[in-house]
Amino acid sequence: MSASLIVAFCTLIAIAAVIGAVVLLVRGYADDLAKAEGDLANLALALQERTEGILQPIENVLGDVVGRIPQASLKANEFDGFAGSQATKVVLAGASCILPQIVRIDLINAKGRLVGTSNPRPVSGSIYLNDTSYYEALATDPSLVLYLSEPMKIRATGRRVLSLARKIKDTEGNFLGIIVSTIDLSHFETIYKDHLRTRSLSITLYRRDGIILAHAPDPERALGRRIWRPNTPLQRMIARNSPTLIRDASWIDRRERLVALHPLAHYPAGIAVSRTVAELMAGQRLEARLIGFVAYLMGIAIDTASLLGLRHVRTGILRAASESYLSRHDMLTRLPNRLFFAEELRRTFLASQRGGTDFALHLLDLNRFKDINDNHGHGVGDEIIKTVARRLRERLRKSDFIARIGGDEFAIIQRPTRGRQPVMDLITAVQTSMKTPCTAANTEIDVALSIGVAIASSDGKTPTELMRSADIALYAAKSDPDSSHRLYDPSIKDSRAERRALEGALKSAHENREFELFYQPILDLATNRMWGCEALVRWKHPAKGMISPLQFIPTAEESGLIGPIGDWILEEACSTAMTWDLPLSVAVNLSPVQFKRRDVFASVKKALDMSGMPAHRLVLEVTESVKLTEEATATLKRLKGLGVSISLDDFGTGYASMSYLSSFPFDKIKIDQSFVRGMMESPDSRAIIKATIGLANDLRMSTTAEGVETQEQLNALRSAGASQAQGYFIAKPMPREAIAAFIADSQKAQQNRRGEQLPTRAVA
Repeated sequence: MSASLIVAFCTLIAIAAVIGAVVLLVRGYADDLAKAEGDLANLALALQERTEGILQPIENVLGDVVGRIPQASLKANEFDGFAGSQATKVVLAGASCILPQIVRIDLINAKGRLVGTSNPRPVSGSIYLNDTSYYEALATDPSLVLYLSEPMKIRATGRRVLSLARKIKDTEGNFLGIIVSTIDLSHFETIYKDHLRTRSLSITLYRRDGIILAHAPDPERALGRRIWRPNTPLQRMIARNSPTLIRDASWIDRRERLVALHPLAHYPAGIAVSRTVAELMAGQRLEARLIGFVAYLMGIAIDTASLLGLRHVRTGILRAASESYLSRHDMLTRLPNRLFFAEELRRTFLASQRGGTDFALHLLDLNRFKDINDNHGHGVGDEIIKTVARRLRERLRKSDFIARIGGDEFAIIQRPTRGRQPVMDLITAVQTSMKTPCTAANTEIDVALSIGVAIASSDGKTPTELMRSADIALYAAKSDPDSSHRLYDPSIKDSRAERRALEGALKSAHENREFELFYQPILDLATNRMWGCEALVRWKHPAKGMISPLQFIPTAEESGLIGPIGDWILEEACSTAMTWDLPLSVAVNLSPVQFKRRDVFASVKKALDMSGMPAHRLVLEVTESVKLTEEATATLKRLKGLGVSISLDDFGTGYASMSYLSSFPFDKIKIDQSFVRGMMESPDSRAIIKATIGLANDLRMSTTAEGVETQEQLNALRSAGASQAQGYFIAKPMPREAIAAFIADSQKAQQNRRGEQLPTRAVA
């Protein structure tokens, strides 16, 4: 055999060996781990539902017994007699026989004495149970209604039990006593043992403080201990009380385990399902032997080349194999990259046309991934990407193809498909896989995906057209708050093209002075006079007429045009206010983007200086979307130092309103119009408004209620103590000339009616 043939043979073997070894290692490990994650999470969810199915009927029985207590017996001096009566014993005995998991039911009074029981044996003497954990918890914590006790073993029978206790209140809502059910733990253990499919699988019912309530396969060793060691990732994840996956060392067998946690929905407990990492990886031993054999062949090929004096061939073999793999794969996830994906899409498209088969192209994008990187760091972002890649791969068939084609973008070629049902099934499987939060750096993060799908037979005549159709569907899914996926339809408009056109039009609008400020009067409820106005921007489009800010402000924020537009609004509002006959205040909304991309202090200072308006007449309105970073807080404090007032807008509609109020000394709270509009029909809305006004008074802040549309609403707000009000009932937003006339009329009315109040309603 000639040297050239030997070299060619060696080269082929070496390249095949390297690629084969890498593929086996990467796919083997990732597939095993992804499958294990899915199996454990699904089992934890199933057992959580089964466990709730045992506890819920017991709670219902206890509730039914409490519901039968006569009103007259819900008093401290009557309860003991009722609980100890023969009639009550019959009720308790009957209730304890309803469910096989209930051992007994007891009644305990407020002093901790056992006063009634389902046990047929008579109670001898006074038995006090005030040293039990359930009594201590329910008697001392007013907010606690239910309690799960620690497990214990009954010496006489060897039975393992725990208690589910429920608080009983007297007619005035005070602590009267406790009803306690003793539960046989064997019912939990039997269910858990039935699911022990592998040797290292472990199932635990834990209380939220970590105490193990039930365990399989070895309950004797585990009961009553804590599932976690102090200051470990497992302890921190359990404290978060949400479904998650984590790897941690177990104190039970001192081995590293993959653990799926799923809290119970209605009880302070949860399910932990785990397997040892060693068992998970046992299936790769065969792959390891194959890799070793391939590596052995590779060694022979390279040694042969070396013996022939072709050392440059040896180096070239390794370099060529490495470069070939690296150029076509993403190193973070080990998935094919965009180049590999483009090649595979072309091949699949041609094969589909030749064979008359169909396939679907799925484009997937992580929602708000930039926020994850910004808030948690890029290291955590990388871990999230790897976790998502594993979960996606686990949901695919062998015939499907997946690639990472961008920072947070994936593509799946689903092949073959018949009709839309397989496509929808895959979408459902992918979305289900993301319901469990991802864990990275001991942080639990909810991750959601948007999916756009195009079908080869109908949505694209070429791979490029098909890609474009899937991309349009993906963007439509990301823009739709009601759906996380979209299948391409020709009727879907490419909103990005519309947005680009809108951005261009906004830029021209700013340059051509097409924006206009409208002013909505704000009424002072104490004096029934105008307090000031809120400045509201409108776009006077030359062809479409007046355009609402809801239609263009989001695009202005995304494009960065909100910076110069916001500066113009400040300057225009301040200069207009200086033309009014009365020294009224003017309120201007600030976008969160202005805090990120603009020197807000400099913009406000410039507007005040140019107009000559005193700072105390300017109110800046911000919402919770303006994150109170150190920089933003410092800017707001500097503005307050100028004399400008700061108002918290849309109060009560977000999740952080209370913490927001404690983070910065606002001057005013604006009550969102959604509460005002529903206040006459909804007791909840009235309660929220009343509580907000009381909170503002305690914090020495004023309040403005938005969206007032009726006299009844205005009267109710005045009675509740609101400081100011605005809405269509008082006056609609109006342009510069109209608001000037409105203010002048108001001044004349004040002068002509000395000592009289302004009309309650003034509509322009």
